Amino acid sequence: MSSSAVLADFVKRFCPIAAEGLTATYQLQLTGSGAPTGNGAECWHLIIADQRCELHQGPAAAPDVAVSMTVEDWNDLVAGRLDPFSAFITGRLTVIGDLALATRLQALFSL
Repeated sequence: MSSSAVLADFVKRFCPIAAEGLTATYQLQLTGSGAPTGNGAECWHLIIADQRCELHQGPAAAPDVAVSMTVEDWNDLVAGRLDPFSAFITGRLTVIGDLALATRLQALFSL
């Protein structure tokens, strides 16, 4: 499954109740052989506001938090085969910005 299809499925898992009072922009940088762009990297961003989530291709102008990992690890994370905390501790998931917002991804998308 392509990363764009995985991300579209990911957004369908969004839990509006978990986003109550949240306004944030998450940037997702996916790298590796599964990324469809010629340079082996793909960037997306999620805008969460008013208990809604919108997915956009490309980098965010000013993300609150940026998450980076390989497409393979992202697929495993979304499928429940990779624990987010373990991925972060082992360096398979990199976070730049607000770490508290990054940890909210688990509740926002049932990871």
